[in-house]
Amino acid sequence: MPSPENPKDRLRREMRHRLAGLSPTQIANDSEKLREQLSFPPHFRVALFADLPGEPMLLELIPRSPEVSWFLPKVTGPTTLSFLPVTHLGNLRPGSFGIPEPPEGPEAESLDVIVCPGLAFTPEGHRLGRGGGFYDRVLTRFPGTRTIGVAFSCQIQPLLPLGDHDMVMDSVFTPDGEPPDETPEC
Repeated sequence: MPSPENPKDRLRREMRHRLAGLSPTQIANDSEKLREQLSFPPHFRVALFADLPGEPMLLELIPRSPEVSWFLPKVTGPTTLSFLPVTHLGNLRPGSFGIPEPPEGPEAESLDVIVCPGLAFTPEGHRLGRGGGFYDRVLTRFPGTRTIGVAFSCQIQPLLPLGDHDMVMDSVFTPDGEPPDETPEC
């Protein structure tokens, strides 16, 4: 008899299916709306992420705001992320999982903000990641750092299956600002 499917795995599969249904135009337009909301003071130390298919595209913030100190994640071990500085998108190289990463540099010891991807979020900031636990682990190394989840509106869920290790975001941004009370279809 097959074992029951883990609720997180079932929701991950559902969210990947929803995101695969987004058109390139919708992703581009909604990503621009998210970028417009994400502005940071000069010299703030901000960690972004390089997008996977179906994720908000935020890297354009780097050349738009060169006065901000930008960092991107680099996989530095089997389950470990580090945030390395990036000033020019042309310096990025495909890393683990084919995601663009900074080639080398000193690891960030402190950050003002970490902008996090996810497959799903609740309006209260609970996050469902892709399943590797990379962000849940790295966030514990930056206590007191503000965490911002970014998502398309259809990624907002009223509830998520949670574990003790799951980190909660300080806020979640969607293209329309605050997360909706009900989950719109993608």
